[in-house]
Amino acid sequence: MIKFKNIFLATMLVLAGGAGCAAPAYAEGESGDSTPATWLQISPTAATVTLMGGSTLVDNAENCPKDLDEGCAVEVKNIGTQSFRYRVYATPYVVSGENYDLDFSENSSTTYTQISRWITFRDNSGQYVKEITSEINPGETQLIRYRIQVPEDVPGGAQYAVIWAQTLPNTTNPNGVQTISQAGMVVYGRSIGDTVQTASVDDYGFQRFSFGGNLKAQATIKNTGNTDFDAYYYYTAKTFFGKEIYNEQDSISTFPDTEYHVNIDWENPPLLGIFTVNFRISAADTQVDETHIVVIMPVFVLVLLILLLTVIIVWIIIIIRKRKERKARTLV
Repeated sequence: MIKFKNIFLATMLVLAGGAGCAAPAYAEGESGDSTPATWLQISPTAATVTLMGGSTLVDNAENCPKDLDEGCAVEVKNIGTQSFRYRVYATPYVVSGENYDLDFSENSSTTYTQISRWITFRDNSGQYVKEITSEINPGETQLIRYRIQVPEDVPGGAQYAVIWAQTLPNTTNPNGVQTISQAGMVVYGRSIGDTVQTASVDDYGFQRFSFGGNLKAQATIKNTGNTDFDAYYYYTAKTFFGKEIYNEQDSISTFPDTEYHVNIDWENPPLLGIFTVNFRISAADTQVDETHIVVIMPVFVLVLLILLLTVIIVWIIIIIRKRKERKARTLV
């Protein structure tokens, strides 16, 4: 699950504008087929660390990532055609809303992004500072070591940050077209101890009768814990005799204090039928699971049934009256 989280966080960072290999920007006169002058790459694109109160994660400490042999470090590579200067720094990684909106500003920092303040980088003198700068040649790869100093009162749950590598403007030609390249690595931390994975499911329900058209189901999942987790949903429809005719299932990566909406839309179901539908939500400590009979009956079929029922009732009434008349004549 941790590996999946890293992939997900890194993917979201790419969507936000840069992770791993930053998208190239071309200066005036450059073609899309040529390698840009300023272009950098960072690896790995995500790292997982374990946070213990009062610990220091540096070099090959036990709780440092295992993606690189050097442990708590990232590699910056110049894949452009010219030398350039760049800086390395850390920011919060804030994911909000069910659309996974990203924010890296300090003003948006939460209790779950404090780790960005605990990260420092080793400079050429061996000191750890909040930001470092360096120059790199084309094709060169440089190793940047970072340190995470965890406070004694580290809050329980997850922590998120991004380590950025960003090119700096060319000061030798300030009037020329400047190309900025940026890439980031997501740092995913989990505190040992007071980690809480809880969820609530509201607005749960699904259609049990329809005159036709799509069948729908919905639910609202809220992460009420202090760390992220995957929520799962399953929607299965079977015929009255047990044959599966529709199945939809997926997972949602949820973040603390955030709501997510599940919307199932079964398109083009059979025109008429009686089905057994199961709709299940599984999120952390909460599971909602219901199975009901679902009927699809078009209006014209309902009208025909009403007419048929009316005819049957009238026919029964007529038969009863005839029997009463026969009995009356027999008594006479």
